[in-house]
Order: sequence, then C-alpha cells, then structure tokens
Amino acid sequence: MLAPPPIEFVTRDGLHLAYQRAGDGPIDLVYVGGATAVSMQWEEPATARGLRRLASFTRLVTYDQEGMGYSDRMDLSRLPTLDDLVADLEAIVEAAGVRNPVLFGSHNGGAVAALYAARHPVRQLILCNTWARLEAADDFPIGFSDQILDHMAERYQTEWGAGRISHQFASRQDDPAGHYEIASTSHNQLAHLFWLNRKYDIRAVLPNISAPTLVVHLEDNLSIPATHGRYLAASIPQARLVLLPGTDHLFLRNYWAPVIDEVERFLTGGISTFIDRIHTTMLFTDIVDSTPLAAALGDEKWSVLIDEHNVRVHRLVVENRGQEVKSTGDGFLVAFEETEAAVRCALAATRSVKDLGLEVRAGVHVGEVIHMGRNDLSGLAVHFAQRLCARAEGGQLLVSADVRDACDGSGIDFEDRGRMAFKGIPGRWETFEAHL
Repeated sequence: MLAPPPIEFVTRDGLHLAYQRAGDGPIDLVYVGGATAVSMQWEEPATARGLRRLASFTRLVTYDQEGMGYSDRMDLSRLPTLDDLVADLEAIVEAAGVRNPVLFGSHNGGAVAALYAARHPVRQLILCNTWARLEAADDFPIGFSDQILDHMAERYQTEWGAGRISHQFASRQDDPAGHYEIASTSHNQLAHLFWLNRKYDIRAVLPNISAPTLVVHLEDNLSIPATHGRYLAASIPQARLVLLPGTDHLFLRNYWAPVIDEVERFLTGGISTFIDRIHTTMLFTDIVDSTPLAAALGDEKWSVLIDEHNVRVHRLVVENRGQEVKSTGDGFLVAFEETEAAVRCALAATRSVKDLGLEVRAGVHVGEVIHMGRNDLSGLAVHFAQRLCARAEGGQLLVSADVRDACDGSGIDFEDRGRMAFKGIPGRWETFEAHL
C-alpha cells in the first residue's frame, strides 16, 4: 500500500546487512527483530502498519539479521555466534548514524538487544516476547525439554514454506504465510538459526543491564510462555513487566497496537493519536436483497447460507492476496495492494455464489484512505467505493476511472456507464462496469 522505506546496506567482515530507516521523531529506535525478515514485514500491509506506528514517534531503524530477508546468507561452514549477531547490530547502529539508541528486541532479537545494552550505553531497552534461554536445566526449569526442541527443529526442516510455522507464531490465519516464510529465508539457514537460538544463554549478563527496561509479553503466548518474560523482568535491575492478553508470539503479524501503545507510553509518557494514511484499492461487496431473503428463509437456513457465502468470498480474497478489513454483515470491505487483483477478486465473487441463489454486487475504487484501527478504514475514497457498490446491480461490478486506468493492459474490459452522482460526494463521476 505505502512503499516500504528504501533498503540500504552495510558490510561487516564481508557480510552485507540490509537495513531501512523511517520516521523523523525525536527518539532513535532500533528494532531488533531477530530471526524474522523485517524487510518482508515492511512489504506486508498488516505488519507494515505496526512499523509505521513505531515510526510515527521515533526515527526507526529496522534490519534483517544475517541469513534473513535481504541480508546475506550465513556461511554454513562457519556458523555465527550470538556475539556475531551483536556485532551485526553494532554495524547497523553505526551505519544508520544512531546515537544513544532505544533498542527494541523481539524473538531472538531480544538476546541480541540485551547483550548490546549490557556492553554499550543505550537510552532504553524494550524486550517483547523473548527469552534468556530456551533449553531447560536443573537451575532453569521453565525452559523447554530436548524432546520439544527436537520436534521444533524437525518442523523447521520439513514444514517451512507451507505457512504452518508462521501460523503457530501468529493467530491471523488469512495471510499468505507460506510466501512470507520462503521469502524470509531458506530451510538450511533457518535450521542453523534455530540451533543458535536453542543453545545461547544470556542469564549471566542480565544483572549488568543498567538502562531503563520494559519487558512486554503476551500472557497466553503459545510459543514462548509468559514465565520467560517474568524471568527477564526479575533478572534485569528495575525492569518493568507488562503482561498483555493475547496468544501471538510474532506480535507485528496480528497484535501490534497494544504492544506499541506500551512502547510509546514507556518512551514518551503518553499515547499519541496515530493517523495512518495509505494508498490502497478498496473492494466492497454486498448481497442484493439480503434482508427480505433472510426473512423468507428464517434464521437457521439464512445462517447456513451466509456462512457458505462468507467461506467462498474469503477464499477468493486470500487467493488474490487481499486483506479483509471488516464484514458488513452481508458483505465485505477488502483492501488490496494491486488494483487488478481487487477487480479479479470482485468478478470472481459475483460468480462464485450464483449457485447458492445469491446475487452479489461490488464496487472498487483506488485512493488514499485513513487507517485508524485494525478493523476499519475511513476517508472519502472509502465512501466512494461503498457508493459504487450500492449503485451496482446483482452480479455487477462498478469501478471508478482511477481503477480503469490502473488496470490498463490487464485484459479486463471496462464498459462506460456514464457519469454518476453519489450521495455526500460532490460532483459527477465517471463509472465503468468491469467484465472479463
């Protein structure tokens, strides 16, 4: 939707590390995402909103750990140590021109950030959904057994790229997680990163951290139990622990707003109003005459019918890489990065439910909207898309001139339906009916 920040590179010992900078706030914040490809998160609409929220009150630096995303792959003949990953962070901090940074570590990036904070002056330290040690020991009973860690290592080898690993870490199931996994790293790189994560132990350095520290953990985290967050907070002098409701480990993929609220409160003393303007393509769908049809069928039959409608439309949204923003009861608002994909999804949706005895109409428009929450979009462009849908007939897709222009050369036909006036929107607007 919004173009990701440009990718820059710094070289450390012949290794190219990719980093990105965004925002112009008064605080330098380096997000240490660890074994996740943060560059890929900038390219995924839902997670990019969380990063833009961070950049709204900081000068944000993000980077890909070696072996991940756009950074060079690890040399498997000489696997990195945790000290190597800290050296990578040192190189990023210097290249980005950061002074007195706030470090925000998540996943195994928490250990990297904590070690850096123990060795260098930092303004503040934030640790989210992370750990000091994974393996259980006589003096560390909250760790995981060898059997569990062996099972996880095998899953990385056999299931990476299918999306099931990412869905274990985040509850949002409607994203192309398999694509995200493959784009992030390869099987052999991930296996060695997991081995590194499995073996490190930073417990001894935690008491040496003097920076003000916030530990945030999702209370019902399905991957790393909250006992690990409690341990970190108890081991770092004067650290503050915040437990939030939720199950997601990779919080940017589903649960970023409450986490970043706590981060902003910790750094600035309050929470600002975040207005996220994005350029996107919006699709509205609607079942024609749904109210009389529901009354005629009765609650039970209507419920079965609407569930099947929702399943079919949702499947098409996922196939076309749309992001379901909200359900309107008898339709959907869906956002797309690619306008052609929105049009093809809308046309398929109008066809997909005909055998159910339903008629779906749709409207598509592309423009700037405001995203002020996880489940809604606002702005004149949203109203325009909704008005297009309302003026369509059953089985019809109406689009704006901007959509037609964006789909030039796509093979989609657009039939001129003349200029229309829409309630609450000044002027008369060119409209087109889309066909395949």
